[in-house]
Amino acid sequence: MDLAETFQDRRSQVMLGVSVFFMFLFPIYFAMVPGLVGLDDSSSTSGPSGMWTVSFTEETLTQSLTTPALSDGDTEEDTFTITEDMIGDSKNLASVTVTIECQDQGAVGPGENNGVDASSDVSGVSGELEDQTDGGNCGNGIAASMTWILIDGYDGADYEADGTESDIRSQWMDSDDGRGDWIVELIADVQNDAGQGFGFLGSDDQTYDITWTATIFEVSMEPVVDIEDPTTA
Repeated sequence: MDLAETFQDRRSQVMLGVSVFFMFLFPIYFAMVPGLVGLDDSSSTSGPSGMWTVSFTEETLTQSLTTPALSDGDTEEDTFTITEDMIGDSKNLASVTVTIECQDQGAVGPGENNGVDASSDVSGVSGELEDQTDGGNCGNGIAASMTWILIDGYDGADYEADGTESDIRSQWMDSDDGRGDWIVELIADVQNDAGQGFGFLGSDDQTYDITWTATIFEVSMEPVVDIEDPTTA
């Protein structure tokens, strides 16, 4: 074997050795890189982990209606429709409230007030929501009010939390609940016989103001950065 062949054989052996070395090195390197930069498998699927300041940007959707004048026992129905487009991307629905307000109209006897009985129908709304009822008189403004909480614990206040970004955000997701037709039906309670025979006139009609309010919000998260005070170091 001449010198050239010997050199070629040694060169081939070296190249083979280098190839085998890198074949074992690369898997080890890529397995170590996430740990070197502070990431792990859970953070790669759940986002960065650490201490966060969590804040909320809140807005409301409202709908108002004044009923026609109703006599005692008359009914009126109002529908509030919430769609995904109304809520928007990256936002969530926190709660829905309906209030019924009224002021006594006409003349009623002493100690008497017109009033209202109200009931909901949420069968056309996504999520497991229960119907409610409420009622009262018109002497105090709000005669009936019903509220549905879509996200437990939401109050709109900023706070700090430790964990992964996606896990914290998932706590404030409405899971697409609350979309659909919210319906309220009211029954007028009008004291149309109040005080008759004692010099008082009866109240022969009553209007009611129905107001729907939906609270929606967007979550913002900022990492908490601890800056050491050099005067105390």
